[in-house]
Amino acid sequence: MKYNDRINHQVKNLLSERQNQDADGQFVDANHILSEIRSIDSHKAYSLVEHRIRNDKNNLRIINILSRIAAILFLPLLIASAWLFYHQQSKIIPMQYAMQEITSPRGVRSQVILPDGSNVWLNAESTIRFKVPFEPQNRNVELSGEAFFAVKKDSHRPFHVQSGKINVTVLGTKFDCKAFAEDSAIEVVLAEGKVSLRTDGTYTGKEIIMAPGERAVVNKTTLKTIVSAEKIEKYIAWQAGKLVFDECPMPEVARQLERWYGIEVNIDDPKILNYRITTTFENESLHQVLELLALSSPIKINYIPAKIDIKNQLQIKAKVSITSKK
Repeated sequence: MKYNDRINHQVKNLLSERQNQDADGQFVDANHILSEIRSIDSHKAYSLVEHRIRNDKNNLRIINILSRIAAILFLPLLIASAWLFYHQQSKIIPMQYAMQEITSPRGVRSQVILPDGSNVWLNAESTIRFKVPFEPQNRNVELSGEAFFAVKKDSHRPFHVQSGKINVTVLGTKFDCKAFAEDSAIEVVLAEGKVSLRTDGTYTGKEIIMAPGERAVVNKTTLKTIVSAEKIEKYIAWQAGKLVFDECPMPEVARQLERWYGIEVNIDDPKILNYRITTTFENESLHQVLELLALSSPIKINYIPAKIDIKNQLQIKAKVSITSKK
């Protein structure tokens, strides 16, 4: 029988017994109860209860103190454990990088967004290589060909463009770098901001600081560098879809036409090697460009369309032959 049920049963029995008692019996029980109440030491009982309450409070206080001490001891333990875990993880799983290479073939210009959000416009026959993601300390890009960079500013990670022994370092700026393998010089043209140009193949050697509107030409053999202030629009107009010739010698005109339209250009008359062309083309087709060149200068142009070599199943590029007018 449960405790509560037993108490209820005893109370019911007591009440039923009292109902059958006479007045003398009830008087005797009442005197007995009063004598028991008088015999209780109220002060002693109160002291006993107070002592128990105080002990309970002390126990609670001790528990609270121990809990705080445990928390204080646990915090540095937690920090140390986290540091050890990160340290071990960094040893076990180093940062993983992938080398990305993007090439813009002859006759094609491309736009690329780098891992840091910087924009790059690749001219035809140009290639860039970079790690994905960039390293925490720097942003390195290797260039072969020509590219226009709009670099996102990051004061904690400098942006490096490497081409052979030429290194261009910036934080945030817009500039053009031309470094074709067949050219005798590398050119850097600064549109906005500031760049540091080094020619010793390192990031820490002697530097040349360029200002907006300047063009640097570095001889690949001697590494002699000439910096001049020029109208730079003609050097960076290709990024906006313009083909600009400003007193441009015919061999350079031929090279630019080859890259721009993906054709083969031959100068078959040595008399026109010293001719210089000054004109601007914007979104014109190859036929329009050739026609305008023939009309505006003493040259004759013969166009041979592209075809398929049936034997080898290869495409033969379109060819352009330039001679002087007779």
